[in-house]
Amino acid sequence: MVTSANQIDRLLPRHESVINLDLTWDVRMNRNLWKKEEVSAPATIRDISLEGALVQVESTHEHAVGDRITVRFRGHEGTAVVRHCREGEDNTLLYGVRFVPDPAFVDCLCDAVGEIRGHSAELRRAWQRPN
Repeated sequence: MVTSANQIDRLLPRHESVINLDLTWDVRMNRNLWKKEEVSAPATIRDISLEGALVQVESTHEHAVGDRITVRFRGHEGTAVVRHCREGEDNTLLYGVRFVPDPAFVDCLCDAVGEIRGHSAELRRAWQRPN
């Protein structure tokens, strides 16, 4: 089944997150004296679609438009590309990001958007891409 542009428009609206969807932002490995350790920042998804999200992060984690950020959502790692950034409230930044398609990460996004919309099975069937 091929998804047309009109169908994608209906599938990709942003859904405000009424529940806090936590995201781990900027996951990377730093080398200390004798070992590597993971560093990251907690973030909150303010709204989400199948293609991207609006993410709120502390202002100490600043990135430029076009930066590729490794994120972790519900135990799955993915890549997000920063599309825009603006100041939020309480020393935070709001990043508009677009997710780089990865099958496991897309499944995780489908589940989250489906929970918000209330019919995840229909959403998953409509979003399946041809190989």
